[in-house]
Amino acid sequence: MNPVKHVFTFLAFALTSSVFGQGKQTYLETNVGLSYTDDEIEVFPGVSLLYGRQTFVSETSFWDVQYGVAAPTIVTMKIGRGFKNSKTGHTVSGGLRIWPAHVYLQMGFPNPRCSNEVSSRMQKRLERRGSDRTHLLCGEWNFSLEAGLGSTDLWVLSFNSIAIATLSHRWYFE
Repeated sequence: MNPVKHVFTFLAFALTSSVFGQGKQTYLETNVGLSYTDDEIEVFPGVSLLYGRQTFVSETSFWDVQYGVAAPTIVTMKIGRGFKNSKTGHTVSGGLRIWPAHVYLQMGFPNPRCSNEVSSRMQKRLERRGSDRTHLLCGEWNFSLEAGLGSTDLWVLSFNSIAIATLSHRWYFE
């Protein structure tokens, strides 16, 4: 079976299993990163603004799909499978960035103001506004490492990138 068929099989499985998911979380993500290439400029910065959705297939297992605008590649998209620690809220996921083509491993760390109880000071501030803890805009910080095809004959599929390291923040919409 050739690699393109593997990609399409993976995408079909990811998209159909997300239909039967138990819960969904949508989010907006801002992302900054550095790409290592074998060009004249070996390290090149990048940024992106992404819309994404996690579809939980169990309490701790999810599919993650995100797409959006990016510089310097104009657009980007990635699909992966992840797991969430139900006690700490930390996540780990891995998958395929469609454009520019990379495989990735991502670690997520929830925003402490949402994963822990709010302080009494914050609680009073929320009450003055007629709100409670559920109205906080929650999110998580993510760090990812990615490997591309930059030093191979298929370099164009990875926008000449050999590796990418990113730091991002997600804001979840509930």
